[in-house]
Amino acid sequence: MPIDGELARSSLMAQWRAIAAAVPALDLDTPSRVDGWRNREVLAQLYFQPILLGRFLLTASGQPPAVDLIANLAATRSFAEMIDASAREGAEMGKFDLALPVEAVGPALSAADLGTTITSLQGPIPLVDYLVTRCVEAVVHGRDLVDPVEPDPAAEAIVANALTAVLASRAPHLVPEAQRLPPPVWIDVATGRQPAPGRLASVAPVMA
Repeated sequence: MPIDGELARSSLMAQWRAIAAAVPALDLDTPSRVDGWRNREVLAQLYFQPILLGRFLLTASGQPPAVDLIANLAATRSFAEMIDASAREGAEMGKFDLALPVEAVGPALSAADLGTTITSLQGPIPLVDYLVTRCVEAVVHGRDLVDPVEPDPAAEAIVANALTAVLASRAPHLVPEAQRLPPPVWIDVATGRQPAPGRLASVAPVMA
């Protein structure tokens, strides 16, 4: 299914802003749904994402991408140690106020040509694909917070479809089973937040 770039752009900003608005009411030391992370580590991980996006937008070009949506999402587990260290360092530095970096990147993201390729940590990737990966992170980590930040239906649908695409690249015969689950349940299953039912247990989580 083709990705609606404008919807990905607006949904990502909306999700980041929703999390930023929730920060003042959160107890930063409450354990989150991520094993070993409190709310403060989850927020610190999210804090750096608009900053990185701003840097990556500066690399926008017409070069052919080397990484796509599926490859990016599937490779996240290989960066697990780096992500964990970065989140813990950010938490110690007090990087929680997501509103500042989100609003800073807003104008550049709004003006960005959605048809370009940017160079991310994983290599050149279509900008739209990268925005979807950040939407996945923002939706999943928003729900990892205690209390959770629930995504709007558009953001949730983007994430569910992206994770289904990863599943389809590995076990296309199981896609109908995933599609029978409500989107929030499928997202939790696909990212290891809850046990997978039936045959999905043999392939889930599809990203971590």
